Amino acid sequence: MIETERLILRPVARRDLDTIARWNADPLHTRHLMGVQTRGQTEEALERWLRHWEEHGFGLLAVEDRATGELIGRSGPQYHRAWPHDPEVGWALDPAWWGRGLATEAGRASVEWAFGELGFARVVSITTEENLASRRVMAKLGFELLELVPFPDLGLDLWIHALDRKPLYP
Repeated sequence: MIETERLILRPVARRDLDTIARWNADPLHTRHLMGVQTRGQTEEALERWLRHWEEHGFGLLAVEDRATGELIGRSGPQYHRAWPHDPEVGWALDPAWWGRGLATEAGRASVEWAFGELGFARVVSITTEENLASRRVMAKLGFELLELVPFPDLGLDLWIHALDRKPLYP
């Protein structure tokens, strides 16, 4: 578990399914993701996330509001099929929680975990050209555009941004 000023990040769990399914049925929430998903598709995604944890010992984290314990989003590093070289740090919040700096806070905690405890030398963050809000979060966290990768599943290019771990001592 990771705690920040306003958030608690913990491994995703099956108990999160109802909330994640609600988010995935919302066109606003999913507009820069894979699009609206059925409950069955959400169950499949959650099972992939849980398998990722089993196979790699890390993965997506459920993001909870520290004050209320409410599940408000997800963040964390995991391998992305479009970029298997480095773990991707991503974030997706319930639209009711947008605009409060929480994606940046969750993303920063996820990057610190990836570089610290997990020991990665580089992480990436992946988005589309249109997802300006996510690109702003990436810039705040220090990510820089590395490469555009065609992604046939969505019929567009994915923007791969990279961040390298800085040495503790120059």
